[in-house]
Amino acid sequence: MTGAPSGSSRDRDRHLRVPGTRNLRDVGGYPAGPGRTTRWGTLFRTDALDRLPPSSIDRLVGLGLRSVIDLRWPHELVTSPSVFEGHPSVAYHSVPLLEDDPTPELGLAGVYRHILDHRGAQLVEVVRLLLRPGGVPAVIGCAAGKDRTGVTIALLLATVGVPREVIAEDYALSAHLFARPVVDEHLAVDWRRDPIDVESPPEYMLQALDHLDRAHGGAPELLRVGGVSDAEIAALVDRLTVEAP
Repeated sequence: MTGAPSGSSRDRDRHLRVPGTRNLRDVGGYPAGPGRTTRWGTLFRTDALDRLPPSSIDRLVGLGLRSVIDLRWPHELVTSPSVFEGHPSVAYHSVPLLEDDPTPELGLAGVYRHILDHRGAQLVEVVRLLLRPGGVPAVIGCAAGKDRTGVTIALLLATVGVPREVIAEDYALSAHLFARPVVDEHLAVDWRRDPIDVESPPEYMLQALDHLDRAHGGAPELLRVGGVSDAEIAALVDRLTVEAP
């Protein structure tokens, strides 16, 4: 599949091996509607950015990073604050995507539908942050960069026309990255230090995208209901995609 995570060598290199992270990835290079692809170096997804050494911060700033959108709960920000909070040149935004953890009651796949059904205002806020002057390049993340981040990135990719199978494959990459051994002194006392069996089967995301279409009329319509205009959606497409080579 052209542009899928298992495609070209550049697709395989979308994982940024930055010390202090385990799951930092570029979502560029995906097909995004007729004649367009997602822009490289514009939208990133990540696990928590709480353990980056100065060299990693400098590397991300050197890549042009302008904003960080942190989807974690407030208590996570207290115990593991982002290294970009208060950064002089990178805008840091906290957007708690969930009020609590409904996973025990709903299951993981149910949580994804819950976010789409009940956290539309937060998803709209993410879109508006990306559309601000200097809103991109941006990185969106949570603790593992898999669930809260996965749904948010999926909504954005669906809005700009990325096929659902590609979105699901991008989501599933988290399991592969967490299963790999990692040698990173910055994660030595962190839960991410060892290979982890994380749950990110592509069918969970495909089910969420099916629900998005059935219950909300698709990603653009969910955003419209939240107050996002057609002009803003067009601006998001322009920011996140480019004409295909």
